[in-house]
Amino acid sequence: MTTAYIISIVCALVCLLIAALISNSIKYEGGANPKDPAKRKMWFWVWAVLTPVLGFALGFLMKPVKNQMEANKYMNALFIGIALAFVIYIILGFVLSKVFKNGKLGNWF
Repeated sequence: MTTAYIISIVCALVCLLIAALISNSIKYEGGANPKDPAKRKMWFWVWAVLTPVLGFALGFLMKPVKNQMEANKYMNALFIGIALAFVIYIILGFVLSKVFKNGKLGNWF
């Protein structure tokens, strides 16, 4: 069951890293109505949706159990893990956006 939680947490951290890299690669736009903050926010939320999807897919493909009773316990742990991964992604994203509020990550929230 620990495997499901580890897969989910690692997936959340990797997705957050990818969102940060994408946000940092979007160039600043000049002018009165720049659209770059909206692009950064959009990519953050796209990866927020992809985090549980990818966590479930990885956890399901790496299912290490053989009998049905352990498989049911593993799937329950996987569902809890992907919910936890989503919460971790949002909380760490919020913290990063407040820490780097004057940078590109500050546009996430």
